[in-house]
Amino acid sequence: MSEPVVILDDSIDLIFALAQMQRPQVVTNEEINQALHEIKNRLNDFAAFEVIQNNEEEGFKENLEYHPADKKKILVVDDIGVVTYQLKLLFQKMGFIADTAKDIYGAIKLLRQNVYDYIVMDLFVSTEHEGFLLLDEAKKTIVTNNLNTKIVVITASAKGEHKVKCLNRGANMFLQKDIGWQEKLVNFITEEE
Repeated sequence: MSEPVVILDDSIDLIFALAQMQRPQVVTNEEINQALHEIKNRLNDFAAFEVIQNNEEEGFKENLEYHPADKKKILVVDDIGVVTYQLKLLFQKMGFIADTAKDIYGAIKLLRQNVYDYIVMDLFVSTEHEGFLLLDEAKKTIVTNNLNTKIVVITASAKGEHKVKCLNRGANMFLQKDIGWQEKLVNFITEEE
């Protein structure tokens, strides 16, 4: 019979960090299993991303799903479900086909499969680092495929350095989520049309 395994505190912290979950004060086997399941899902998403990335080298432009010319397509990326839901409804009322993603993995999958006229993305999806990775990947996809996609970065952050970094990395607009931000977003898109 095998001896029970003792997991060190640092290892438990690492498990929850990799799962991007808050570590509970009292850790149960069920919570560790949930965290490990989340890590497994992220690894599967990453593996799928790698397959897609390998296809890129063979010219993934052929695999992109182009939409009818009379319908504009928009991707909304935010880890707050209420925001993605509200923006999806708003853009659908404006006549857009609207896709949503709650994290970088889902967003990259959609970017690799569709041609978008606009990408509206939160900078902290779910961390600033991942937001910049997504912005870089979106810009790379746009340039590689010679697309005319506009990128709008939205954030609750008031740091001026974030605005500078986003615009330098290819965002067409940087918008702080303050009073009236949704109206400013609609005005930007309407002016572009």
